[in-house]
Amino acid sequence: MERAIRKVIIIAVIAMILLLIGFILAAVFGVMLEVLYIFLIVLATITIISTVYLILSLMLLIQTITTVRDELRPLLVSVNQTADIVKDTAKSASQTATTISSTAQLTSEFVLDPSIRATSAIIAGQQIISVFLRRGRVRSRSDIRRRQQMEAMKASMEGE
Repeated sequence: MERAIRKVIIIAVIAMILLLIGFILAAVFGVMLEVLYIFLIVLATITIISTVYLILSLMLLIQTITTVRDELRPLLVSVNQTADIVKDTAKSASQTATTISSTAQLTSEFVLDPSIRATSAIIAGQQIISVFLRRGRVRSRSDIRRRQQMEAMKASMEGE
């Protein structure tokens, strides 16, 4: 990029030097007015050509904007359809979660709660019977677990 800028600057300086030399020679030979007319005609021609190119560029820009707008419409429709599908999926997932929650609550109320009560009643009955049959000594669960752990440790040491 710096090389291109450097080349443009060099070309511009050379062109300015040639123009200055040309004006000096035209003044020396007395044809300065004719050179001025030719220079104005060339400038007017360049201005007309650049105006035509600007109009052409403007037309191409308008055509590009129209094309982009025409291409975006189907894309926006597709995005809206996708958003609707995502909303429907979210609603369906919410309904499914509500159904699962209701089913879990129903199962808990009618299946788990009665079975837990029955199991706790059986365990309580066993504990009462064990109290009566073991001369009134009540063992806590931690005592039972500690005894089981000790037996397991003895068994593992014997196995080694």
